[in-house]
Order: sequence, then C-alpha cells, then structure tokens
Amino acid sequence: SRGAVAGAAVGLAGLGVVAPAFAEEELGLLNFGKIEIGNGFAINLDIPETGIINIFIIVAGLFYLLGPILGESMATREKEIQTDIDDAIAKYNEATARFAEAEKNKQQADAVIKEIENSISKDQQDLKLAMETSMKA
Repeated sequence: SRGAVAGAAVGLAGLGVVAPAFAEEELGLLNFGKIEIGNGFAINLDIPETGIINIFIIVAGLFYLLGPILGESMATREKEIQTDIDDAIAKYNEATARFAEAEKNKQQADAVIKEIENSISKDQQDLKLAMETSMKA
C-alpha cells in the first residue's frame, strides 16, 4: 500500500503537487508518544489526540452547571437523614426509659412475690403448729 501511495506521490509531484512525506511522528508539546503493550495494543499518551482535554472541559462544565442543583439536593437529603437520625435517637432514649421502668416494675413484682412466698411459708408453719397442738390436746 505504501508503494501505491509512493507511486501516486511521484505522479502528483510531476504535476507540481507536493505530497506529505512518510516520516516518524514528531512528539509535540503534549504528545508523549505511545507505550507498546504487545499484540498490536498500545497506550496512547498523545493528549490532544485522545481528547482528554475535551473530556476534562465537559466534566468541569457539568460540575459548574450541576453543582448548585446537586448541592441543594444533597443538602435536602442531609436534612432528611439528620431528621431520621434524631428520630432514631429519640426512639432509642424512649425505649431505654421504658426498659428502665420495666426493670423497676419487675424488681417491685419480685419483691411482692417474695413477700407473698414468705407469708405463705409462715402461714404453713402456723397451720402445722396449730394442727400439732390440736392433735396433742
């Protein structure tokens, strides 16, 4: 294919038209060449050719244009989350207070149960003593 191009270049040169020469690419200001990886693959470090500047400009423009909208949305979401956290803390504190009250009620119930058991035990002893006394008489 280079032979055909070279032949065409010679033909055009006869007409006074100059064709570009096939030479190695010169590295420009932001062209750092290519790094061959193998099997025909390479990493292209020619920044203008890769379009990275255009991508950067687009991303920066999106941040500039969408920044206020996203910021407002994020602030609203942050307030909602903070409200949810505050509600959860209030529910936790309420549950802790109810649990402490339930523990206190349980202790009181345990004391009443112990008092009733002691009373039953005393009544049983009194009944037993009364039966023994009545049996002896």
